[in-house]
Amino acid sequence: MSVLDSFRMDGKVAIVTGASSGLGVAFAQGLAQAGADIAICARRAERLPATKEAVEAAGRRCVAIEADVSIVEDCARVVQRTMSELGRVDVLVNNAGIGTAVPASTPWRRGSSRRR
Repeated sequence: MSVLDSFRMDGKVAIVTGASSGLGVAFAQGLAQAGADIAICARRAERLPATKEAVEAAGRRCVAIEADVSIVEDCARVVQRTMSELGRVDVLVNNAGIGTAVPASTPWRRGSSRRR
């Protein structure tokens, strides 16, 4: 038995946010290759079909959902649809995010999520 056998996801269901590009696509593909069915979501819905095809090419089921995870109702809808179509949720990959370029030397205030 290889070490990778310890990471099998057979029978599990994962939600991957930000699955329209980059790491989100890689997470979805990797979890599918490990045996999980996947619900993918992102704001850029036009990019989700390619990720869905990659997951299905690994022999797994996939649900693609347009969602903005900064909106609570969208998050609830993703979970509800995943439960409805895939039956459960075992894994959540919180990959969605935005990046901003701010010099490391920019001071910020404690308690603030924004650098100033």
